[in-house]
Amino acid sequence: FWNSADIYHFIGKDIVYHHYLFLPAMRLGIDEEYKLPDFIPTRGHLTLQSKKISKSRNWYIGLKEFLQYYPADYLRYYLVAINPYSQDDLNFDWDDFTTRINSELIGNLGNFVNRALGFTKKAFEGTVPEPEEYDEQDKEAENKIKNLANELGALLEQNHLDRALKKIMEFSSFFNQYFQHKEPWKKGPGTSTCVYLSVNAARSLSIALFSFLPNSSEKIWVQLGLQGNVSKNNWESLSELQIKPGHKLGDASPLFAKVEPEDIEKYKKQLGHTG
Repeated sequence: FWNSADIYHFIGKDIVYHHYLFLPAMRLGIDEEYKLPDFIPTRGHLTLQSKKISKSRNWYIGLKEFLQYYPADYLRYYLVAINPYSQDDLNFDWDDFTTRINSELIGNLGNFVNRALGFTKKAFEGTVPEPEEYDEQDKEAENKIKNLANELGALLEQNHLDRALKKIMEFSSFFNQYFQHKEPWKKGPGTSTCVYLSVNAARSLSIALFSFLPNSSEKIWVQLGLQGNVSKNNWESLSELQIKPGHKLGDASPLFAKVEPEDIEKYKKQLGHTG
């Protein structure tokens, strides 16, 4: 199984010699066992507030401690978003974390999913309507959905995780703008099409996000009223409009809670205190 698959070794830059030279030399010498890795993505060090992490100086954030503050998906989102495909060091900064979560994760992704599903519940009693004839904006929106699997898959295969996550957020931003431009709350021509495409876009986001934000992905899936586990879906299906007219949505609720600046100030003050 392993020798027929693509092998990735994810390592830190301080052990480059071991994985690029010594380990391959040993495997070549043995001439059996597993094949050599196909890719060795190498990342830089993680700093905290632009300083080296140190447990003895209490300059660190314990994972259990963090999870008492925020969901794991917040940390997953932030670390992928700031982590380029290079050996440059990356820095966890509480203020930047706050901005990205509130502006990007909540203001973009959470906002789109909540308004699309919430409006469908309110205006159509949670039932996906039959789309009308597409205009140019609708055709563009449909193409965004149909192209997402290939565009996103290409970035993931190249291990550009930050760019892949950015692509997902751009997709969400596009549909936020699409929803705003179509103004379905006015209930004019094209309202049903806007809702139909927006709900299907939310489904695409649920599947695309699973590798990055599994808990949030599952929340979207449940709110869409879909059965089974989101992870069981075929990758290519995220570019298919599988939610049909007449489908009944689940209950819509906000996906995320805002990060409050006053809480962040408290967490920053805890760093460095050893007494």
